[in-house]
Amino acid sequence: VFLWTYEREGCLNINVKLDPQWKDFWRSAYPGSVVAGYHQNKEHWNTIIVDEKADWLLVKELIEQSYQLTK
Repeated sequence: VFLWTYEREGCLNINVKLDPQWKDFWRSAYPGSVVAGYHQNKEHWNTIIVDEKADWLLVKELIEQSYQLTK
């Protein structure tokens, strides 16, 4: 599994796997949009909160990275 999707608090949430070395970078670069993986291992998963201000290039990039890590 490279991604989980669900709705939480009215927003689409996408959990993606990541290289643990980058977890803090993504979380600090996109505060409020990228957070520690909800109901996942916080070391290996981030949650992307997709709302009206979502950066779709970021979403695509993190999904691609997650896929590459798990294939």
